[in-house]
Amino acid sequence: MNKKETFLDTRTVVGIAVFSALAFVLSLVIRFPVMFLTFDVKDAIICTAAFIYGPVSAPIIAVLAALLELVTVSSTGLYGFLMNFFSSAALATTASLIYRGNRRTLNGAIVSMLLAVVTMVSVMMAANILITPYYMTGGSVEAVVKLIPSVLLPFNLAKGLLNAAITLLLYKPIKVAMKRAGLLKKKNTEEKIPLAEEFRFTRSTGVILAVAGVMVAAAVTLFYILMR
Repeated sequence: MNKKETFLDTRTVVGIAVFSALAFVLSLVIRFPVMFLTFDVKDAIICTAAFIYGPVSAPIIAVLAALLELVTVSSTGLYGFLMNFFSSAALATTASLIYRGNRRTLNGAIVSMLLAVVTMVSVMMAANILITPYYMTGGSVEAVVKLIPSVLLPFNLAKGLLNAAITLLLYKPIKVAMKRAGLLKKKNTEEKIPLAEEFRFTRSTGVILAVAGVMVAAAVTLFYILMR
């Protein structure tokens, strides 16, 4: 039997389960209300996992994290589950697909996250128009559309940008740590690099910090405007 690793190898399955649980826990620990919506950082964990394991893992982790929330603390039922899934899956799947298509370069990571934010915001605007009226008391498509420029668009844009920034900051350290722990398979041609060199400050690190900083500043500004 061919022993080549497949998507469903043991390490991948365990990794997906761990990232799903971590995404769920963070959605409980780091969250805050913005008007009648709730912001959390689980999408950053799902995006990081999708960068590591590939685009197929993104919807799997998204649905598992949303299900855990549905059966435990959710007060929005099926509606909340659907919106959580669409948001996380759109962001993480898009980011991972574009990142892999750009051969996992620094520019590819930044571009993938920016385009993923645009995709996620677009998906959520459509989902709100199509789904929200059925769950909003006395709601209608017209009522939802009126909320888009003042609430829904800026909220989802801020949420996407902040999660994108966290992903850019987390991805490399988490991947390096997982390789060191033997949780990821190393390429046969990969040379062993001293730990100090793996985490040294480079030009790429500076670019990531700068881009992430701009994303965070934009997201915080949008949240401030919404909460005034």
